[in-house]
Amino acid sequence: MEQTSDCQGEIKNIAKMLPPKKLREVLNFMEFLYQKEKGFDYTGVENSAEYVRRLREKQSFTQDGQQKDGREFLKELIKWQKSNS
Repeated sequence: MEQTSDCQGEIKNIAKMLPPKKLREVLNFMEFLYQKEKGFDYTGVENSAEYVRRLREKQSFTQDGQQKDGREFLKELIKWQKSNS
């Protein structure tokens, strides 16, 4: 139990030092790890590497033609992952 509270304290300390944009990245990654821990695995999707590559190509641009940020793509991927679990 002590290890958990030590980690939580470290997370809180780091969160205080990070700017909001970087903190959002950390939270997104933590969410990804949580979902992965629940058992999500792209290998369960037939041709998953090809699927993700095509999805990235297809959805890498916004409606106004600008390339999306990689973090935005990961958010969408996690949202998709949640909807399929």
